[in-house]
Amino acid sequence: MTARLDFNWCFQAVTGNPPFPWQRALHEEFLAARFPDACDIPTGLGKTSVVAVWLLALAEHAGSGSVGGFPRRLVYVVNRRTVVDQATREIEQLREALTRPELQEVARALGTLAASSSDAPLAISTLRGQFADNAEWRTDPARAAVVVGTVDMIGSRLLFSGYGCGFKSRPLHAGFIGHDSLLVHDEAHLEPAFQDLIEAVVREQRRSSDRATMRVLALTATSRSPNPTMGLTADDFAQDEVRPPGECQKRPEVSPCAYHQGGP
Repeated sequence: MTARLDFNWCFQAVTGNPPFPWQRALHEEFLAARFPDACDIPTGLGKTSVVAVWLLALAEHAGSGSVGGFPRRLVYVVNRRTVVDQATREIEQLREALTRPELQEVARALGTLAASSSDAPLAISTLRGQFADNAEWRTDPARAAVVVGTVDMIGSRLLFSGYGCGFKSRPLHAGFIGHDSLLVHDEAHLEPAFQDLIEAVVREQRRSSDRATMRVLALTATSRSPNPTMGLTADDFAQDEVRPPGECQKRPEVSPCAYHQGGP
């Protein structure tokens, strides 16, 4: 794959929806190997689709030979088990979409990354309590992979103390989570301590001049990052699905009440 992908077409093919302008802008950032600290996106406007944006950018980097330095693993962290399961199902649908003939070019580009052959070009693993790890994400370091997990499961692995991990496997898990990865922290405003932890890990990696360091992207409508962040633009607000704050009007309504004859 030498020509650029038609992102708008590919995104709709894998998600079933056309991309918002902020998603197109994030894709351009990923193609330039730039990673914003945060995306200030309200709930309901496709935050989970960051996975699809990253996946298409990874495929394009793989096809053009510029994959060096671009994270091959995306770690999607949320603070509730139910949301973990929901995100896993959505990502599995992305992988299923890659089996369609019209997306074979994307699937082929992703497949070239793996060191060993596999049935699917994308590994998907879920890490949460009472849910067995299928180990897809750690059997081949070169393979494209998405790990969906809770704060405690991912955080413990970053600190070499993974829940349910044996003593010898803890460094392996820490290495896979903390290197060559993009950690997406959804609803980061609900877990400020975890956000501080992962940012501290990145600072230490940079101080130590580590290679293929972890990248962190906070998804939240109330960012605490002091650095510039991505968010909705005027083009987004021009979409039918998006309305600026204060534009939606809600009028009071008086419900009919039953009154007795002669008074309430």
